[in-house]
Parts: sequence; C-alpha cells; structure tokens
Amino acid sequence: MRYEDAGVSIERANALVEWLKGTVGGGIGSFATRVRVPGGSILLSTDGVGTKILLALEYYGLTGKEEVMENLGQDLVAMVSNDILADGGRTLHFLDYYATGRLDGRVASVLLSGVIKACRKVGARLVGGETAELPGMLPEGVFDVAGFGVGVPLKRRFPAVRPGDALVAFPSSGFHSNGYSLIRKIISSRGLDITRPYRETGSRRPLGDLLLRPTRLYARIGREMFLKFGAKRGAHITGGGIPENLPRALSGREARIFWDRIRTPRFMRFILEVGEVPEEEARRVFNMGVGFVFVVPKRRLKAVLRRFKEAYVIGEVV
Repeated sequence: MRYEDAGVSIERANALVEWLKGTVGGGIGSFATRVRVPGGSILLSTDGVGTKILLALEYYGLTGKEEVMENLGQDLVAMVSNDILADGGRTLHFLDYYATGRLDGRVASVLLSGVIKACRKVGARLVGGETAELPGMLPEGVFDVAGFGVGVPLKRRFPAVRPGDALVAFPSSGFHSNGYSLIRKIISSRGLDITRPYRETGSRRPLGDLLLRPTRLYARIGREMFLKFGAKRGAHITGGGIPENLPRALSGREARIFWDRIRTPRFMRFILEVGEVPEEEARRVFNMGVGFVFVVPKRRLKAVLRRFKEAYVIGEVV
C-alpha cells in the first residue's frame, strides 16, 4: 500500500511549495523561516498534527483515555519547535489555532493543557491563539489544530557543513505526526483492532497506545548539541522521511546513509508489514524510527556518543 492509496501526494505538496517559493521570492527557510528584525533576527514556524487527530478521536471514543488528547497538544508544539530547532533556534513564544464543528470544552481543555505543558518543556510560553467553532464547515465531533512559533537563533553563526561530518540520529517515539492517512488506511483495510495488543509489536500495550505516542521534543538535546558539541545543522524528520528532510540540512552537499543501521521499532515495522508498504515508499513517508538528525564535526563525534547513549551514526556527508 502506498501514500497515494490513502489520498495523499507528496509530489503535489512539493510542487505547491516550489510555486510558493517562486511567487514570494526568497525568505522561506529550510525548516523555519528566518526574518530580520531591528537588533537581529527571529525564526518563525507553523505546522499541524494532520490526520493523527482522527485516529486519536477514534481511540478516545473507544477507550475514554484523555491522555491521547493531551498528547496531541505535545504533538503540536513538537512539530513547530523541532522545526525551529532544526534551523538552530530555540522557541520563545507559541500560538495555537483550534477549529471545530462543535466545541467540546473538555476535549479542548485537555488538548490545550498538553500544549501548555509542552511549551514549558521547550522553554516557551503560550501567548495567544484562536478557537473557532465552525458548524457546517467541520462536522460535529471533529477538530483541527495548528501551531505557530517564534524563536531566536541559539548562535550568530554556524560552521559550514563539510565532507566527513557525521550524521547523528536521535530516535523517534514512533510515527510522530506524519503518515497517519496511510496508517489509518492500513488499520481499516486490514481490520486491525487498535484497542488490543499485538504480539508482533513486541509490546503488551494496545496498538492505539503505541500509534498515538506523542512526538518527541528535542529542544533540550538540541541546545546542548549546538552550544556544547558544535553541531552544524539539524534535520527534523517529518513528512518525506530522511530522503526529503535531511538534504535541507546539508547546504547543498550530498550524504551517504547507512540504511542498515536505522533502528525501526517493532510496532512501526508491524504496521509497514501488515500494510505491505514497499521499503522505498516507507522511507519517503515515515521517519522509520529516526526523529532528528544532527550534522556533527567528526572530531566531536565520540564526545556526542558518550554524552547521549541513545544517539547513533546513520551516515556521513560526502
């Protein structure tokens, strides 16, 4: 099964982005957008959680587990703050947009609690937002959220990417917030029950718990990587996977990826195998277990791997 089978085209999205870049000219960054202001510059980013919301609503309706709604709040902050981090910044301020067909105060408050908690974890403040009740536009029981972040660069300058630099990966918690249209298609077409565990996942937890793990927040790791270990660039591995996100961090250079080193969690492999997703397609849709990649000078590599036991090398700049 492919992403197109679930109604999503990466090519159409990429074409729209390229058109937009050509229309507005320069200024659109690799992950976040850097804007010059009096006294320096700021980094801006916006993102959403996508159709992971629909799976969360289904699971919430079946189980009543409110933590899945709170997790969506962290997803929202992570999608924005991780992008700002990828461009060498830290998030200071966050705003949200919550749109729904009919406002469920309990669901909204739990989700926004997750936003507030996640903001605190990355050192940001929720400073505003908009709640829109849109009957006739969105069906009752459905909502969508978007987040907007403002950050500042951690450093004035970052070293140039050079051949021999190492690509250091930090694991994801799972699928994070991308590819859920395909995941939902696999679940429905293969008759999977998200309320029960599957032995093949290597976990005793229900499948829904695994699929709805919140997106990791890499802000604290990133600050240390950039300020202490001299990381040159970062790549937030989201839609498009490693093949489409990593090049945005390489300043035009090429990379050699050691795909056999990628550590994909068993529950992610379970979904890919049940859905008969071709490996090449999976790599272009999902993070495959890698949530963030830093470009690190080779001379600092040993120190990084000593400091962060979960980190590992997945490639090098060539």
